[in-house]
Amino acid sequence: MLHHTVPAEDINLILPDHFEWINRHYRAGDFLIEGRCAPGADSVIIAAGMKRGRLDAILATDPFVLRHMVKPEVIEFRALHTVPELVHYADRLDSGVSGG
Repeated sequence: MLHHTVPAEDINLILPDHFEWINRHYRAGDFLIEGRCAPGADSVIIAAGMKRGRLDAILATDPFVLRHMVKPEVIEFRALHTVPELVHYADRLDSGVSGG
């Protein structure tokens, strides 16, 4: 979760930099899904399974985080079921996750 700490108008000014960051991590295989909870509300990123320290390091490079515009919150979970189209992610979702 990316909890916005500034008005949506300020967030919108940095969206191009944030989307570039998001797309870089899609290409690297770090992120699976991202989007907003509701218009102008907090954002959600679903990351591939990885060590918590690696995820924290990635989140620290988000242009929003660097500008103190959002506060990231990591919610770790173990995926128990998924649709057939996502089965090949099951090992990635379940492996290498620490804590939780």
